[in-house]
Amino acid sequence: MQNDWKVQVSNENNIIKYQNLEYHIEQMLGTGASAKVYKSKKFINSIEQKEEVALRIQNRYYKQNYEQWNQLKDFKWKNTTYPIENIPGSFLYTEFELFDGNLTSLGSQDLKTNIFKIAQTIAYALSEIHKSNFIHYDVKPDNIVFKKIKDQEFKFALCDFSSIQTLEKAKSEELFIEATPQFAPPEIQIQGISKDTDESSDIWSLGMTLYNLYSQHFMFTQDNLDQKQDQNFIDNIVEKDIQDNQQLKQLILLLLRVEKKDRIKAYEIIEFIQDPNKLKHKFAQIQPKQTSQNSCQQLYSTQIKKEKVKQPNLEKIPKLLDFINNENLNLRKKISHLLEIPNIVF
Repeated sequence: MQNDWKVQVSNENNIIKYQNLEYHIEQMLGTGASAKVYKSKKFINSIEQKEEVALRIQNRYYKQNYEQWNQLKDFKWKNTTYPIENIPGSFLYTEFELFDGNLTSLGSQDLKTNIFKIAQTIAYALSEIHKSNFIHYDVKPDNIVFKKIKDQEFKFALCDFSSIQTLEKAKSEELFIEATPQFAPPEIQIQGISKDTDESSDIWSLGMTLYNLYSQHFMFTQDNLDQKQDQNFIDNIVEKDIQDNQQLKQLILLLLRVEKKDRIKAYEIIEFIQDPNKLKHKFAQIQPKQTSQNSCQQLYSTQIKKEKVKQPNLEKIPKLLDFINNENLNLRKKISHLLEIPNIVF
């Protein structure tokens, strides 16, 4: 039979049952083109579990979708939101750890305080992904989730694997990569075909993410994407906008290299955070050249809370409702988007 790989799943009165598992559906957290995400209580052998979960329910799916989730489930990459359960009924039910939100909903002071923890967490995640010969291709604030585990302590994780590709494909094939223009490296063609990309794409995107989170600016908008090829422009913007954290500035400069061969590896990010002298020789080679003040006055860094991107392909799926009501987040209000991997909880 064509669908003999599917299983019988009971779905009545907002209760999903499969073998010894039960999910009691509560509020909807987000919706995408083919899936919805719900906050759910989980029961094993009729015993309620301590932690609530995020349950993704996909109404249209193929065996390939199911197998891809299983592959991610088996990898269990550290510091990522990998699937915990993946059940192929008439709908595809995929369980994830529940988080409080993504980094666009975290206050600016918490972002600055935790900037190196964020960098190190995502570097660990990328190191694991790259060791498995995959490339994430869409590292950005929307795709990094957090939860508060103590009063001033946060847990972070990388999510959304809807753009992931194997390293082999990236190096040997022409790919249409669904990346986000503000965070994509210069070698990725937005709305076009990219070829000969590699894991260094993720390194650039992490660098742009750190710049964005700390400065509260977008370096690139639809008006100046061509300047991604201008190393002096990039270096001087970082010098201008990251003035009160020398180690972070050096790290970002090491990540945002136009030539992909010049970008450091994920494991080197971890080393640099632990001991900045480890990469002192590399930083000495990239001291920014000073350019005129006028070149830094261009429309490169519109404040996030005022940014409205018009270019197509920046929004990959419909907008989420904003469920957050927290006056401390007013400094960083921004429309966020739930991509097809939905562990982002609002």
